[in-house]
Amino acid sequence: MTISRSMGLDPILERLGREGASLLEAEAMRAVLAEDFAGRSLDSLSEDEWLRALGRMEAVKQTGNAGMK
Repeated sequence: MTISRSMGLDPILERLGREGASLLEAEAMRAVLAEDFAGRSLDSLSEDEWLRALGRMEAVKQTGNAGMK
């Protein structure tokens, strides 16, 4: 799946862990991923890249602002 602002949430939910992730978290993660990695395959992200995005996603959940590099 190519990362974009319009990508479906299912692949993100799968990688986050469907049982423990909410739609809000998946939407926040999609915004972060689209800002940082647009055009790349979701599967191409390294563990380090994913973890950095996850940290930013947590901040986005708190503030609603994806543009927080």
